[in-house]
This record gives sequence, structure tokens and C-alpha cells, in this order.
Amino acid sequence: MGHRWGQVWRVALLAVWVAVLAWAILRGPDLETVRDWTTNAGFWGAVVYLAAYVLAVQALVPRPALNIAGGLLFGLVVGVVLALVGGVLAAVAQFAVARYVAGDALSRRLPERVRTRLEGLVGRRALLAVVQLRLIPVIPYQMVNYGFGLTGLRVAPFALGTALGSLPATAAMVVVGTGGIDLGFPVAVATGAAAALLALAWWLRSRRRRVREREQRARA
Repeated sequence: MGHRWGQVWRVALLAVWVAVLAWAILRGPDLETVRDWTTNAGFWGAVVYLAAYVLAVQALVPRPALNIAGGLLFGLVVGVVLALVGGVLAAVAQFAVARYVAGDALSRRLPERVRTRLEGLVGRRALLAVVQLRLIPVIPYQMVNYGFGLTGLRVAPFALGTALGSLPATAAMVVVGTGGIDLGFPVAVATGAAAALLALAWWLRSRRRRVREREQRARA
């Protein structure tokens, strides 16, 4: 029942966002007017953006579009900061839902191998694991959020790893929003290379640890 209501809630949020987008395109103010409103609103403009960001992610609105909006509304530096904070807040919200609200329903829907794999990543390597998963663009953002919420991972390394791993792609989309060049392909290459290097470092470290453990058992 809880999962069903969660689906209804997300569909309702998505419908609201579609309606708002249609109104903005057909009857809404022009971009310069919206920018003026945002500038005049100051702190509260940033608060509204962050709240809208978190709700939009729950409604399955694509994050790249939200990051581009940050560049359109706030410029490069402030846009990157706000988009990154919004992404982290949305991730922590879904992490908390999995841990405290709908854990049973989500655990039934998440494949057992995925849960086992994520649980195995928790520990001293937890921060590195979160960073690596965020850098790999083909891994669904929400699966990582809900999946780690079902493990024993603490929220601090999850939030920090999300911020570090999401920074390159977030910054690229904000640049697009400010009118810069499309960095989609270079960012995909860079993040893929970074993920591969992290995976290699992780494998080498694990291999050295296994060798040391075998040597210790042999001496014992």
C-alpha cells in the first residue's frame, strides 16, 4: 500500500510539473523577466529553486534539465553551487525514504544482487564507492539513492560522495544553461575515465589486502 501511494504521489508531482511547464511555454513570462524575479528575490529565490529541485527529482523530472535551469537563473558559479546542493538534498531525501519509510517495499523491488553488491561496498571504502557510482552515467541516480538507503551506510559519506561524484556532470549542465558550449560528450568521457581509474585503484587495493591476508594466514 505504501509503495502504491508513493507511485501515485510521484505521478501527481510529474503531472503538476508538466502543467507548469506547459503554462510557462504558452503563457509564462520571458526568460529575462524570470531572471529579474530571481535576482530580486535573493536568498528566497535560491530556497524556492532548491525546494523545486528536490520535489522535481521525486517526480522523476530529469536532473540535467534542473541543472540547466540553475545556469539559466543564477549564472555559472551560483548555479553550480545551487544545482549541486539540490542534487545532494534530493539524494539524501530518497536515501531517507528507503531507510526510514518504505524500506520493505523498496527492498522487494530492488534486485537481490544489487542490494548484496551495495552492502558489500559499505565500510572503509564507502565514500569511494559512492563517488565511483555517481561518476558512471549509466547507473540510475535513484537506484543508488534508494539502494544505499537499504544498507548500513552513514548519511555523511553518502552525501559527500554524491557531491564529489556529481560535480563534473552538474557543472557541465549549468554551463549549458548559461549559454556555454555543450559539454555532454567531453564530460561523459572524463567521468568514465575517472570511474575506470577509481575502479582500478580499488581493485589494486583489494588485491594487496587479499595478498596480505593470505600471507598472515600462512605465517599463522
